[in-house]
Formats: sequence, structure tokens, C-alpha cells
Amino acid sequence: MKKFLTLALALVLTLSLAAAFADGLGDPVYIAWVGPLTGDSSNDGITEQNTLTLAVKAINEKGGILGHELVIDYYDDAANANEAINIANKIIDEDKYIAVIGSYTSTTSMNMAYIYQEEGMVQYSPTASHADYSSIGNYIFRNTPTQSQETAEYANFVYNDLGIKTVSIIYQSDDWGVNINDIFTKKYEELGGKVLKAENFVPSSTKDFASLVTSAKATGAEAIFVVAYYADSASIVMKIRDLEYEGDVILTSTCLKQAFTETAGDAANGCYLINAYCADIDTDEFRAVKELYESTYNVAMDAFVMQTWDVVNQIAKACEDAGSFEHDAIRDALDGMTYKALGGEYTMNEIGDAIRGLFRLQIRDGKFVNVTGEF
Repeated sequence: MKKFLTLALALVLTLSLAAAFADGLGDPVYIAWVGPLTGDSSNDGITEQNTLTLAVKAINEKGGILGHELVIDYYDDAANANEAINIANKIIDEDKYIAVIGSYTSTTSMNMAYIYQEEGMVQYSPTASHADYSSIGNYIFRNTPTQSQETAEYANFVYNDLGIKTVSIIYQSDDWGVNINDIFTKKYEELGGKVLKAENFVPSSTKDFASLVTSAKATGAEAIFVVAYYADSASIVMKIRDLEYEGDVILTSTCLKQAFTETAGDAANGCYLINAYCADIDTDEFRAVKELYESTYNVAMDAFVMQTWDVVNQIAKACEDAGSFEHDAIRDALDGMTYKALGGEYTMNEIGDAIRGLFRLQIRDGKFVNVTGEF
């Protein structure tokens, strides 16, 4: 009986302390997250949601934002542009959010951006890379390298570092895919390379890639550049190996995911890509979050984790720096901010882009290996 009473008292004390901590935070402040929790891109959306769950817990354990509890509401746009517009209007009508994180694709992010810009509310996307996204307005920010920056670096990597002079491209027929195809072709050919063929497909709908791969292989190109999100990229890479293409395979940065290597299996080995993330980033903050994320979810950390973690914490810092939750004050604090991120410092440029460095990677034995110093 005494043991039971002791345990009961301990439980009451624990709950009282928890309540006291919760009471120590002011009324909640809300951020809206928008992204795909269903559909073909849901894996990445769930990655961002899982990251935010951990990040918000860490923020609140340190006293919240300006002493207020942070709460995030999650909206599923299924990577659908029309649904993203509906959600953006709903978020505005709610009239309670200090900022918006999202969306995942460039198309959905850009469709929403006009609405948030008109409202004067910060939209900060961890992943939207279309060159025109952040130029929509001064309330629009991004945490990923732009397609212009990253794709120009791809052209340099393929032509100068890998020494590949001819390429065929297989790209998805949306804003993101078309833009990368156009930028890469222009930059690569300016360097002296030649794109022998570029063919597109409808993402998520195309299931048989045999004809596209056969056509690309028939050109005799030294490499095939696959411009697709990770699920379609895995299917294309497996077909490339099935058809015994002997050249190099280049992937976009979106393929830096455990889900890609698990799906593609041995076919992924040897592929090259560029990303702002690599697993051996050497900062204490990065190592701590990597250990936390991987031990919690039993899946490898990736760029989506790093960038999403940085976005919500940078918004929190903007509020702290401004001493305010007002939309204009948050925007002003983000403008030009130099932020100590997981991977080291970055600075927001004049149009709201976080300027990060890029790593050259190759998949070896199912792992993304930093090969930057090998060239």
C-alpha cells in the first residue's frame, strides 16, 4: 500500500510539474504547414510533418516563442495546385496564423504565393525551387537552392567534373521539370556539351518508361539525366539498368532519400546527384538533430528534414528578433537575415532565398557518399 501511495504521489508530482511548465507558456501562436500528406508525394510531406513535430517540441521545451507555445496546424494539399489555392484561402480566412510553411512542389507553392503576398503574410517553403517562386513578392521566402543556382551547378558538375560531353534528358512535364530541362540544356551547351535528346512524361501517371529509356539510350549519350521526383526516378533508373545502358546516370536533388534507394535497390548504385545536404556535415547542431530524427523514426535524415527544421526555427528567431508576431515584423526580420542553421550559417538574399552551399554525391552500396573532394 505504501509503495502504491509513493508511486501515486510521484505521478501527481510529475503531472503537476508538467502542468506548471505548460502554464508557464502564454497563449498559443499558430503556424500553418501546407504539403502532401496523401498522394504520390506524401512520403516527403510526412517527412516534413515528422520533422516539425520534433522541432516544435524542442522550441516549446526552451520556452516557446516570446514565451508563447508554438502550435502547427497541418493542411494536406496532396501536391495538387487547385487544392493548394483552396487551402491558402482557408488559412487567410482563419485569421490566426503568424506565418505559413510550404508547400512542397514549386507549382503548389507558387499558386499559393500570390494569395499570401496580397494578404501580407510570410510564406516560407523548405523545398520550392522554381526560379520565379520567391520573386512573386517580398513576403515569399525559400530555404532550398533555386533551380537556377542548382541546375547551373549540375551543368558544371556533369561537363567539367565528370567530363561528360553528351547527355539525354528524361524530365517530368510540370513547371519544375520543364524549368530544370531548360536551364540545364542552356548552361550545359554554353559550356560546350550537347543535349542529344530531351523527352518528357506525365508525373505519377506514366508507369512504363521502357520507350523513353530506349530512346535516350539509342542516342549514344554518355549520360542520362533523370529529372523526376524520387518515386518516378526509381522506376526510370531500374528500367535503365534493365535495358543495360552503360553510361552514367544523373539524378536531381529530390532523390536524396532513403525511400529512393530502398525502392531502386542495387540499380541506384553509381548514380550521381547534387544536394545542399550530406550526412557528414560537421556541426554539433546537425549531429544532434540527425541522431534525434533517426532514433525517433528509424529512417535516415535527408535534406527535407534539415531544411524544414531550419525554416520553423528561423521563423521563431525572426519573431524573437522582432519582439512581435505581426506579419510585417516577421517579414522584416527575415529579410537579409544571417542565420546559424544546422549545416552552418546562411544568409537570405535580396529576393528571400537562403543561400546554401552544394555537395556532389554518388550512391555507393545504397549510401549517399560525399565525393566533392574527388574532382
